[in-house]
Amino acid sequence: MALQQPFSPGEILLHTLFRNRYFIVRKVGAGGFGSVYKARDIQSGDRLVALKEVSLLGLHPQAMIEATTAFQREVSVLSQLDHPHLPRVYEHFQTPGHCYLVMDFIAGETLEQYQSQAPNRRLLLSEVLEIGIQLCRVLEYLHSQHPPIIFRDLKPANIMRTPTGQLYLIDFGIARYFKPGQPKDTVALGSLGYAAPEQYGKAQTTPRADIYSLGAVLHQFLTARDPSEAPFRFL
Repeated sequence: MALQQPFSPGEILLHTLFRNRYFIVRKVGAGGFGSVYKARDIQSGDRLVALKEVSLLGLHPQAMIEATTAFQREVSVLSQLDHPHLPRVYEHFQTPGHCYLVMDFIAGETLEQYQSQAPNRRLLLSEVLEIGIQLCRVLEYLHSQHPPIIFRDLKPANIMRTPTGQLYLIDFGIARYFKPGQPKDTVALGSLGYAAPEQYGKAQTTPRADIYSLGAVLHQFLTARDPSEAPFRFL
């Protein structure tokens, strides 16, 4: 029988039952504000899920606001979407000092990891075409929402690839809804080299910003050139 784990400060313990529902298998990732765990949902036939934990403990006020805002944005956006290239959200909840998001567990690796194993870090043209087709499908879906959803952080590290080649967008922490008439974004966000110029606070981000990022990603796969080393230069 798995041990019950109460809510308490610190990391989730492996091989324990969390919230009387999720058996924690292992940690699969960590970021600036928290961690992601592979878990089994014992109330849903042992379905594999990803349990994303955002820790607010020890953060200064501005960082706490940023972490909470990113969490709420990701929940707001993903909860209403249903697409083959997006993980499904099953539930979300908060405890003192922590925010949690439960979604599909995507088995595989990021395209950043996948590219690192390719000869000379270059992918085959046929692979890049398939990647481009799948990404265009999910971006078209996001941009066709009302209002359009702009991902704003398309890069190899935010794209998961399963062993069969199926792609998933992950990390909607800075995604936003398009707001017609707004002169510029409130906050400049994005990843250097992949983000379009308007994401640096000089204009409002539109769906075209995601297309710019898509071009940067595909160019990287074909040439092995990291766009963060020379932003806005693709020649």
